[in-house]
Amino acid sequence: MGAGTSDRSSQERRLAWLVFALLFCSYAYFWQGGGWNPNIRLDLTRAIAAENTIAIDAYWQNSGDWAYRGGRYYSTKAPGLSVVAIPFYVIGKTGARLAGASPENILLVSGYVANLGANALPSALLGVVLFHVLGWLGMAGARRRAGVALAFGLGTPAFAYATAFYAHQGAAAFGFGAFALLLGAERYSHPRAWAAAAGAAAGVAVLYELTLVVVVVVLGAWLWLDRERRPLLRWFLIGGAPAVLLLGSYQWNAFGSPFATGYDFQNPNAETRVDGSLFGWPSPIHMLEMLFGTYRGLLPLSPIFILAPIGWPVLWRTHRAAAAVCLAVSMGFLLLISSFHAWDAGFSTGPRYLMPCLPFLFVLVGFGIARFWRVGAMLAAVSVAIMFSVTLVSIDLPIRVRYPLLQYIYPHLMQGHVSLNTYSLDSYSPPEKWQNDMNSFNLGELVFPYSLMSATPLLALWLGLGTAAWQSARRIDQTLRNFDSDDQTSGDTPA
Repeated sequence: MGAGTSDRSSQERRLAWLVFALLFCSYAYFWQGGGWNPNIRLDLTRAIAAENTIAIDAYWQNSGDWAYRGGRYYSTKAPGLSVVAIPFYVIGKTGARLAGASPENILLVSGYVANLGANALPSALLGVVLFHVLGWLGMAGARRRAGVALAFGLGTPAFAYATAFYAHQGAAAFGFGAFALLLGAERYSHPRAWAAAAGAAAGVAVLYELTLVVVVVVLGAWLWLDRERRPLLRWFLIGGAPAVLLLGSYQWNAFGSPFATGYDFQNPNAETRVDGSLFGWPSPIHMLEMLFGTYRGLLPLSPIFILAPIGWPVLWRTHRAAAAVCLAVSMGFLLLISSFHAWDAGFSTGPRYLMPCLPFLFVLVGFGIARFWRVGAMLAAVSVAIMFSVTLVSIDLPIRVRYPLLQYIYPHLMQGHVSLNTYSLDSYSPPEKWQNDMNSFNLGELVFPYSLMSATPLLALWLGLGTAAWQSARRIDQTLRNFDSDDQTSGDTPA
């Protein structure tokens, strides 16, 4: 029995590595290039790495997302992604210099490698975490769990945003990681250590994106309301304290108060305020637009989310606390972002500000897939096809295009256009006309430049790793069936 359990654990680790490899290779295959948001985040990375300062005076002109205070320029964004990216940025910069690259290509490679470490890596690990969490919550079948994890990683906006230097997907990885660590605290020894690690992950998530406070509040409430888990709340808070101190210190030094943010000193031409405020009341219209709208809606991009209402009661019957947490985080984000006057997030794909809640929502989707496996597989295939198309063409969808898929993505795809974002990491605005400048790219363009054929190496990789993962998962399921059969036979044998 011990040997059988050990064998299954080894097989599950192999499958988890295959899921990770498939996702990480997919994310590493693309680089979405520059823009106001990626540029200002990388500006802070560059300033700290090169000048040991959080002021971006030498770089701010490549973006409109700057803040100005006391004669200095700063990023308006939370510092987490920029700070985590520093060692990867330095590695990329050093490697490009040693290779004799031009200054423009040194910056391009540095930004790409920074995104690999600070965004693509945690995003790929998120798929592995989701794979394990589904098992902890009772989903049977390694094939189903691996399929759900890959459907999330490739069939939702997680795919697109793992390939761009935005913080939302990295924040999602750390926020959901905090939830997973708290689930682990009740399954393994040393629960205090697990709770402290969960607090640290939640703290990093807030450093990436301030809206992840929603996750901290929901997880804290969960620990407080459950008497058995309540002693872990103190350790959860202790684990998050270093991130709180780091964020407060950054905001104090940049904006004069630990409670001030870059938005208090933001470029007035980049603000969307009503009566002087960035937020109003939650808007049902904004909620509907973020979920169903053709402009920035989630369902048109990833129709598999339609299964979330089906999966929630399935999970509720067996794990009420987890079902409540996933629903509360999802609703909390929906209410918060619907009250934000700039809810549509400018040049972007889908409801970008909802990204951190999507893995929580996808847990519910996963149980909906398990309930209706064939329908789920079909919706997953459609969702992967849509998100692959978007990631291949561009995730920076123009503001004035009201039907991005029909008016922008598919027409360009039919014309064979890929990597359309020509926004560099060092420019305030893109060229008026598209240029073959490789400011955004996929690795297949090294062989098939500016061609749909550039997607074929990745598709071949999907076929190889996907087949290996499927076979591995099938062996796990077969081993489990054999084990259950042997155990039942042993139980029926008289002593």
